Amino acid sequence: MKYSLLPVLMIFVFVIGVLVEADAQTKRKRPAKKTEKNEKVKDPENEVNFFRDQLSYDIKIGNIGFFNGFSISTKLYAGYKLGDRFSAGIGGKMFYDQFIVRGAPDISYFDSGIFGFARGKITNEIFIQAEYISMRYDRFETTVNHPLIGAGYMSGFGRWKFGLELMYITSDLARDLQGSVVEYWVGASYNF
Repeated sequence: MKYSLLPVLMIFVFVIGVLVEADAQTKRKRPAKKTEKNEKVKDPENEVNFFRDQLSYDIKIGNIGFFNGFSISTKLYAGYKLGDRFSAGIGGKMFYDQFIVRGAPDISYFDSGIFGFARGKITNEIFIQAEYISMRYDRFETTVNHPLIGAGYMSGFGRWKFGLELMYITSDLARDLQGSVVEYWVGASYNF
């Protein structure tokens, strides 16, 4: 059974872009409404802004290779901050591999997967992350569910941070199918 996560991930990226752009539009802060007894009433707009401020978004590229062809990957995810140091969320990965075959048409494969993650910040820049992914390997027509563990570094000013991440593939089968022991990623994070 073949399926493509590309349309779903494109919608996911569009929604993230709309949320980030909507957040960028500054609004005049309204004073809290008061009752006759001079008590403050909760403003529902501030509650929505609080929820939005707890969301973080990451977009990364990695696993680039030029040996006997071309390989590139992308990783998109959104998380919710569970405090100052912890966050959890969901995301998707896409791997593209093209192999050069002499005297024949080139062969290309598109692997994709969805995952859940948990992240803990050690410092404001250094973090550890665990993922559990369901990865569909197109070339082998199989799906493998497995965990990954890793660490990363993000640095920058304001809400945007830039950095790198290394993830260790814990499954022997997934390492064999993917052809590597670690995944490396470089990218940007919004509201890290």
